[in-house]
Amino acid sequence: MSEKRNSALQRLSKIPTAMVGLFIILSICVVALLSALGIELTPFAYDQTTTSYLAGPSFEHPMGTDELGRDLLARVIYGARLSISIGLTTALTAFLIGSVYGAIAGFAGSKIDGLMMRGVDIAYSLPDLLVMILVGVLLGRGTTGILIALGLVSWMGTARLVRAQFLQLKNEEFIEAAYAQGQSSLNVILKHLLPNALGPIIVALTFTVPSAILSESTLSFIGLGLSPPACSWGTLASDGWRSLRAHPHLIFFPSLFIFLTVLSFNFLGDGLRDALDPRTRLDKFKGGSGH
Repeated sequence: MSEKRNSALQRLSKIPTAMVGLFIILSICVVALLSALGIELTPFAYDQTTTSYLAGPSFEHPMGTDELGRDLLARVIYGARLSISIGLTTALTAFLIGSVYGAIAGFAGSKIDGLMMRGVDIAYSLPDLLVMILVGVLLGRGTTGILIALGLVSWMGTARLVRAQFLQLKNEEFIEAAYAQGQSSLNVILKHLLPNALGPIIVALTFTVPSAILSESTLSFIGLGLSPPACSWGTLASDGWRSLRAHPHLIFFPSLFIFLTVLSFNFLGDGLRDALDPRTRLDKFKGGSGH
């Protein structure tokens, strides 16, 4: 298992776009973590007001200030804490709920599988934005409501993927050998099925994070995001939209970080898919022609 992991990392390191995406993601996460630990990265606090109202980018305020004189760089850094944490927490929720649900459906098979997947079909039929708006209205504006709303709409794809992987793997010879050794069903799931299905699941989760960030930005943009003075990149973009023509820096910088983060996760996801997919290894990493 460790040899496979090392070879996958070596293949990933040979994909320039994936490494660039990984570098950007790690850089943003480090900045967000340092800010969360109380390490000041700017001379101003995210909610500190100054006498420079709606100032453009300058040496003192590299990203300018908003209508209350708050430093936009400090608010973008603070927003990174919330946006990244919401994206990662949503991906973790999707992994936990989707993996358990999909594993049960794929392993049980027959009537239980059919019944559980009809439940997924019903959940898929509900508009994501409508569900998120309803949860936001019921629970109010805040991180908890956003996390619950995103968690409710993010697990179905993971569940389907895990189910498909289990249906494919449970008939393999190494699974039959595990049963022949007297291993229990739970042991087979945890030690054999789930580890061998992790590759596609991890790739899927790298696309769940940017999707969650965009969804949170959408909620914030329509006024169902965080309550002031807390902010995410979505709330900053929403605030900047009101003065787009007069002060474009207010929407440009938050939108730029949303764009870079989403693009980086997509690059990383594509790279992981190529590194972990055996059908693309020969062509992409060994220079084969595919014939």
